[in-house]
Amino acid sequence: MKTGIPARVFRISLAAFITDFSLYLVWTAIPFKAVGLGASPAVLGLMPAVASSTYVLTTAFAGRLSDRVSRLLLARLGCLLYVAGCLLVMQARTIGEILPFLPLIGLGMGFFWPPIQAAVADEGKLKFLERNIGLFNIMWSSGKALGFLLAGVLYAMFGPGPIFILASAVMLGMVALIPGTRRAEVEEEDSGGYERVSPRDLLAFMRMAWVANAVAFGVGHTMNTQYPKLMVEIGLDSRSFGIYLAAIFVVQTAVFVLLRSYRGWRFRRLPAYAVHFAMGLAVVLVSFAKPFPLILLSAIPLGLGLGLAYHASITYSLAGHGGRGRRAGIHESLLGAGNLLIPFIGGLLASGVGDLRVPYWFCGVVIAGSLIAQEVIWRKTRSQGSSGKC
Repeated sequence: MKTGIPARVFRISLAAFITDFSLYLVWTAIPFKAVGLGASPAVLGLMPAVASSTYVLTTAFAGRLSDRVSRLLLARLGCLLYVAGCLLVMQARTIGEILPFLPLIGLGMGFFWPPIQAAVADEGKLKFLERNIGLFNIMWSSGKALGFLLAGVLYAMFGPGPIFILASAVMLGMVALIPGTRRAEVEEEDSGGYERVSPRDLLAFMRMAWVANAVAFGVGHTMNTQYPKLMVEIGLDSRSFGIYLAAIFVVQTAVFVLLRSYRGWRFRRLPAYAVHFAMGLAVVLVSFAKPFPLILLSAIPLGLGLGLAYHASITYSLAGHGGRGRRAGIHESLLGAGNLLIPFIGGLLASGVGDLRVPYWFCGVVIAGSLIAQEVIWRKTRSQGSSGKC
């Protein structure tokens, strides 16, 4: 195709939709199942840390490996490992039985995401990168929103078992959807404007986006894993939780739709800082909110922050041919580190202080720190000249 979305890009993007639909069915069922088994805030924070630690280690390796072997074969392997983890967690009857199998879920997703992200970029010239990665982002984000929304309802109706079965079934079906491997395009007649940006500036903005994205996803995962307990405390149930998390990712998806064609976000620090700051303010204020409509309002800045941070991080990472898998692996590894550390530390602090609102205050502090870190990265990278590499 000359101007439309290539069929292979659509199939890869549809695979991303199904994967995140399945993953967030599971990551709604897991914390509610754990709460039902008596999990403390520290344990709720430990669960994503256990899964994410494996994910962090795997993504860096899988990204580099995908630059040498079939990216899509690695993605298929990741799907199968993930399904095995889901079925084992489903059988668990205690918190102690859940925790040992969570790394298998992280391992599977680690082999899936960096290779398939790099594969999207391989499917066309750089001038089509944001068109193709934009569709990919819209699809996985939509799958995430739908997974949260349906999981809240399904859990209230049927409990965790059917959720794990559905999540595993759709992933097994999706393995056949991933297209076969082919050689990446290397022709570069038009790089979509990236040729006008100095390597120094691209490197600076990529590193800044990595920091912002890692923190944004750590905040998002805090809402995923810690917020169920606070919601139960204020009298809300799994349906409300599913609607709230779905609202966040509906907003994120809307951001991806906008950024698929809007180029004004590129290489601009202050607007990105403003969105990141609004996200931090929202996550602090939501800890005090009790009426559900007020809670829903916080979904707007949270979704905006998640959407812009992710789009910037993955786009800057894939803006070039050589080492795409490696850079996508770093992007996902740092994202996983945010998912690991921020909910885990927030949960420990909440257990120590005895206040369920502490994880959200901690998120606000981390976001403030990340804004300072991004500005330091900007100044330091630019002062080093254009020789820096990553």
